Amino acid sequence: MQQIEVELDIAILKELWDSRDGYPTRNFINYLELLYMKTEKLGARAKHLDEPYLPLLQEIDFTPVFIIGDRRSGTTLLYQLLAASECFNFVSAYHIIKYEELIFNFVSKNESHVKIELDRLFEKLNLIDRKIDEVKISPDLPEEYGFILDRTKDREPKITENNFSLFLEICQKIQFISDRDKLLLLKNPWDFSNFIFIKQMLPKAKFIFIHRHPVYVINSQLKMARSLLKQQNIYAAMLCEPYRHLFEKPLQLYVCRFLFSTLFGMGLRNITKAAIVTRSYFLRNIDLLPKTDYISIRYEDLCEHPDSNVMKILSFFGLEQKSTLTARTLLAPRPLNLLPEVAKNSDRICDQLQSYLSYLDYSLSL
Repeated sequence: MQQIEVELDIAILKELWDSRDGYPTRNFINYLELLYMKTEKLGARAKHLDEPYLPLLQEIDFTPVFIIGDRRSGTTLLYQLLAASECFNFVSAYHIIKYEELIFNFVSKNESHVKIELDRLFEKLNLIDRKIDEVKISPDLPEEYGFILDRTKDREPKITENNFSLFLEICQKIQFISDRDKLLLLKNPWDFSNFIFIKQMLPKAKFIFIHRHPVYVINSQLKMARSLLKQQNIYAAMLCEPYRHLFEKPLQLYVCRFLFSTLFGMGLRNITKAAIVTRSYFLRNIDLLPKTDYISIRYEDLCEHPDSNVMKILSFFGLEQKSTLTARTLLAPRPLNLLPEVAKNSDRICDQLQSYLSYLDYSLSL
């Protein structure tokens, strides 16, 4: 009965979406909110599915490897490339969306069926890619553990003392249902300026830093923020609870749009300021990590020589690629078109981030 009801919901939702004429209609938004409410009720019931199995996690050990980089700096591409090597366990879209039933599905041998159903849901909602970057959507798409951390009452998507027990549970769940001999590969851009705390909490942690020229990062972050705030991205809403509820709060949504808008250069100023803070943290703290605990690459080098850079990273961890898939097959180059406001202020941005650019051998101007 539940399955028939969900199928009906999806059919109605798709019909409303197809008739939107470029923008979501009020009927579509209202029905989407209704569907979210029903899904959350099902999710509340699903929360009990994993509970009987949680004691099994106590003996589960893992060695975390963190991909550390700012949002839009190439972390997703690197995560995909390394996950495709089949050398690591990783967090996927399936793990995030079905987090409360992962162990239950694994133990009951229902995991494949649930993934197929999730894939069908993506298909019925016409979710082909993430929209913000054309990355193809699937249940096995590597995604950020921060989406799960962000569901707590503190609304903190990075690792903190308050949510550290939940973070451990996430890692132990993934390790329990995966190949337990593999390293656990993790990505969460919110933790870019948090790696010293992570190392203190997880002494065995290793890091892969990925950097990209900050002008292009800032440009891409502006585009992403404006795209996500212009109209709701259904895939992002499935992953991120606060983002999903943002569209139910018109005033808060208006403020967010203003903060990333072109008005008074507000969006560029806010994102540039954040970029300066995170890069300053990196420069102050990178030498506190033992050189045996991290490796650094640049996004530009990864795109130019993907296979050799993947091999370099695997070699650092003493691993050999298991997949025959070449890294270049996952690359989908996109034009680097700077927004007018970013192009106009690129020299000033480079000036403000001169130390960071010099550290990574980037040109001090575009």
